[in-house]
Amino acid sequence: MADAKEKLDGVNARLLNLFEAEKQTMMAFNGLATAATRAGKISPAMKELTAVAIAVAKGCEDCIIYHAAAAKKHGATRDELAEMLAVSVEMAGGPGAVYAAKALETFDQLP
Repeated sequence: MADAKEKLDGVNARLLNLFEAEKQTMMAFNGLATAATRAGKISPAMKELTAVAIAVAKGCEDCIIYHAAAAKKHGATRDELAEMLAVSVEMAGGPGAVYAAKALETFDQLP
């Protein structure tokens, strides 16, 4: 079974492959992602934690991995993630709980 770092590498490789196949769209998407997660009244870490919460509610495992890594990179703590995951579970019920557990496991495995 791949660990979170290997899974993150896979997500990034797939995104790079899509970028190479469709540069114009992916450049625009990258611009959107950069603008959305910029520092402002809400920190980049909190924005990435919110993205994890949405990914959990949507059931997107690759999104969970990608945004958990970004949240950690921006200094989010495990306790902050756990609180945000509680909101995901509230909003997504049982499936949210399953993906929230995956998000916490992913965060713990990332360097």
